[in-house]
Amino acid sequence: MRSRRRGPAWALAIPSFIWYFGFFVLPIAVIVVYSFGTKDSSKLVPVDLSALTLDNYREVFNDLTFKVFESTLKVAVAATLLCLLVGFPVAYFIAFKVADRWRALLLALVIIPSFTSFLIRTVAWKIPLASNGELSKWLQDVGWLDGPIDLIGSRAAVFLAIVYNYVGFMVLPMFVALDRIEHGLREASKDLGAGRVSTFFSVTLPLAGPGVVAGVLLTFIPMCGDYVTSTILGKGKILMVGALVDSKFRGAQNWPQGSAMAVAMILMVLGSLVVFALLFWLLRLGLRQLRPVLYAYRRRPRRAAHASRLPQLLKPAFAVWATLVLVFLFIPILLVIRHSFNGGASFEIWSGRYDTVYWGGPRGRTPSGRPMVGLFEFSPVGTILVIFLVALVVGAIVPRVVARVRGAKVPWLTRWSLPTAAALAFIINGLNTSWYGDIFQQQGVGDGLRGSFLAAFGATIIAVALGGLSGVALARHPGRWSKVFMGVIFLILVTPEIMDAIALAGWMQRLGGPFTSDFGPIPYGMLRLWVGQSLYASAVVTLIVRARLAGLDESLEEAAADLGATPSRAFRQITLPLISSALIAGALLSFTLCLDNTIISALISGASSTFPVALISAAKSELAPFWGVGAVVLFVMTLSLLVFVARVMRKSGDSSSQIAATLAGG
Repeated sequence: MRSRRRGPAWALAIPSFIWYFGFFVLPIAVIVVYSFGTKDSSKLVPVDLSALTLDNYREVFNDLTFKVFESTLKVAVAATLLCLLVGFPVAYFIAFKVADRWRALLLALVIIPSFTSFLIRTVAWKIPLASNGELSKWLQDVGWLDGPIDLIGSRAAVFLAIVYNYVGFMVLPMFVALDRIEHGLREASKDLGAGRVSTFFSVTLPLAGPGVVAGVLLTFIPMCGDYVTSTILGKGKILMVGALVDSKFRGAQNWPQGSAMAVAMILMVLGSLVVFALLFWLLRLGLRQLRPVLYAYRRRPRRAAHASRLPQLLKPAFAVWATLVLVFLFIPILLVIRHSFNGGASFEIWSGRYDTVYWGGPRGRTPSGRPMVGLFEFSPVGTILVIFLVALVVGAIVPRVVARVRGAKVPWLTRWSLPTAAALAFIINGLNTSWYGDIFQQQGVGDGLRGSFLAAFGATIIAVALGGLSGVALARHPGRWSKVFMGVIFLILVTPEIMDAIALAGWMQRLGGPFTSDFGPIPYGMLRLWVGQSLYASAVVTLIVRARLAGLDESLEEAAADLGATPSRAFRQITLPLISSALIAGALLSFTLCLDNTIISALISGASSTFPVALISAAKSELAPFWGVGAVVLFVMTLSLLVFVARVMRKSGDSSSQIAATLAGG
């Protein structure tokens, strides 16, 4: 019998290894090398490496730059701690104080704002915080202020928005960790004489430690590289490291100095994480040392037990706090929706009247004379909807007809019929009508939304292909290689996005070819976006597929091999159907993440535009209300995708806790 040659255990992960090495490891390494060079404006890549120097790092430690680093670190640490203090009671309430039927709803309310457009949520804070905004007017009306107060450009506005943008990512992993605590452990602690406070510090808090660590990572690291918030709400007065690095690369064209600052930012993040880890270890050590004291406290002579009202008061207190946090999370979203119908010329200043002109209403002019043209052209919409409706009805009926004819359901047809019908309807509409070019009339918004959809679609295809293969390899063929690969995945997840963007911008410029000139019908900027956005998205898909497959029995795949199936055939017929729900969930989640990508899109998009890029450019001047309409479209799209992700994972047997764990990366 001829023996089959088998490849290495990590063969399925080879494409991901190549992709990450070529577009993550090497670009970061090049940035490190650039940091030792000097500026040379005569070159396409303005770096001279003929005489290496440490002057760029000396510049990092001058008074001005050091103050920016210090300010960024203070803001990030303080905002992370505040997110922890705000988010932990919410996570605790959802995990322990809420009935199962309400848990999914509360988790959805936490998740939805966090996955809504980061940029538009930040811009929305200009509505209440401006000098002629509603907060200032309300404070004057109630007599607390004698005149208007302008918070835009202040550290308080930047700090408020940063906490708002990241608190949801703190809640999710902490809820997952708290939810995984076995109820019996807490009850056993109470049965042994521990009170509620003692049980919390000796059982609940130590077991919630991994969730706290994950929450800190998900919030602190992106905060350090966030420059969008300070740019929009700080008016350039509140500098953060990300904004300084961006100005060195795009403004001053001083790539060596910008590279040195980017490397210093990474070292600052890693050093901070080491300090966090040390503090966490000391906290756990302290709790361990306090155990004898706690045990002695439990064995102390006690008076006769008497009823306490504290347990009855805790749940309402947690409920009130969670309600306030959820209201806080939805304030910008509700303001964006309302101001998308603003009848005035400005998105940020409420005119006092509603108008639907930007939604396709009758054309007109603002009081200042600006033409008001609808964002949507509704003339072809009827045909589009009919084609989609017919296609979806056919897609829903075909599996039932085939099942009646055959006398049994066809699983793959049931699973893929509707998505295939929707894809065909999209293609037919694109071929037969000009709706895709006409449906968004405002040029900046329309081009930006179309660019966002195309960029997210291409990056998602790459992410699913790479993440699906590497996820299977990690789950089914672990070994020494998997530690290296997971280390790379971890680095991708924890590297500030500004660092990735800067590294890719320089690397793609050096590579040239399709990254600096159009490749057939594909604009070079769109190819850059596909590559840049696929890195983080593919890492997310890898973790989702790995988690899904790790929980499934290998017996079916082993049986296929015993019956003579080749590895490729076993993968197609056994493994692929098993992970199909994870691939769909990963694809939808990747599309959602890529749709809102701001920093990478702004730095590497070239001539291609996306909605966040167009919006951040428009935000430098007065925004018109039609930008709110585009934001609502993006919000509805994101919400629909998240609902679809939840339904797909529900169908595959996941609970609300498991869905939350997936969205939190574990």
